[in-house]
Parts: sequence; structure tokens; C-alpha cells
Amino acid sequence: MRDSVEAQRSDCSRIVVHDGDTFRCGGMKVRLVAASGPVDAPEFDTSPRCEADRDGWCDQDLAERARNWLDDMLSGGPVQLNCTGSDRYGRALCRASVNGRDAGDALVAEGFAKIEDRWR
Repeated sequence: MRDSVEAQRSDCSRIVVHDGDTFRCGGMKVRLVAASGPVDAPEFDTSPRCEADRDGWCDQDLAERARNWLDDMLSGGPVQLNCTGSDRYGRALCRASVNGRDAGDALVAEGFAKIEDRWR
């Protein structure tokens, strides 16, 4: 994993944010992790996790605000990634920081996400 992360770091100037806790850094899909733990942002209404009897945190308005906030944060300077592995969907599990500020912890502090202890 480390070699692919190093190769992608230089391409982090091209970031596409999918939602409040997932983005692409170049060709690598990233699941955001905070210094304090696994991050969970609200789901869009169209997410499969928002179907009946699913366990998703569904809030369309907050999901849009979380995505937009993360996009603004990651656009604020060079993004540094610290990746520790991948999840069951093949996304790299990474802490992301901009100008020394942890994006995951900042997202939580702003009220756009929470730390999900069950994913530790």
C-alpha cells in the first residue's frame, strides 16, 4: 500500500470529493479517517444505506453540507495523506491534512461528521 500512496501523493492536487467521508486523490479512492478514529458523515438520500431497515445516518441537507465543507477544506492547500490500509470496498483508509489540520477531526468539530467507534 505504501508505494501506491507515495505515487498518488503528487497527484493530490486533483481531488474529487464524493461525500463527507470519501474522495478521490488522483486515481486512488480514499475513505477518510481522523486522528481520533473512523469518520462517519451523513448519507445522501439515494444511498443504499438509506433504504428501509438499513443502518445509515441519512440527512440529505447535512450530507451536502459535509461534502461541500470537505471539498473546501481539501482545496485549501496541499493535501498530505497518511494511509494505513484499505477497507472491504478497496478504498484506502487515510488521514488527510491540509496545512497541518486533520480533515477528519475538523469535519467532526464542525458538526458535519462523527467518530464511529463500532468501526475501530
